[in-house]
Amino acid sequence: MKSPDRTLPALVVDDSRTMCEIMSRVLRQIGFAEVEHATEALDAISKLKSKPYGLLLTDLEMNPISGPDLIKMIWAEKEIARMPTILTSSNRYSIAKTVSDTEGGIADIYILKPFTAEILDRKLHETFGE
Repeated sequence: MKSPDRTLPALVVDDSRTMCEIMSRVLRQIGFAEVEHATEALDAISKLKSKPYGLLLTDLEMNPISGPDLIKMIWAEKEIARMPTILTSSNRYSIAKTVSDTEGGIADIYILKPFTAEILDRKLHETFGE
């Protein structure tokens, strides 16, 4: 997977508008000039079909469509370009179970909330060698 393109917008998907705003702020702090958000998976799919994004950051536990299911839906859409993907949750057990169940293959990065810009930037550097 190529590293995140910070010249393209990032997309945050979380069913909490407050978390969308917090994570958008963190992404701006690490160099994404434009950050958009969606509070449900179908809205995210619509946005992803409309233009390219440099990074997808999605919550694990959303209703009615979870973060892993959203990622699978994105993979099934031929008109959505692949991009680096981060799956996040405040539930350590849920993240561990998702990594185990998918053998670590559903997202490029898994990160626990809350996280800082420094932690996210370090994870990106470790994963993509930026």
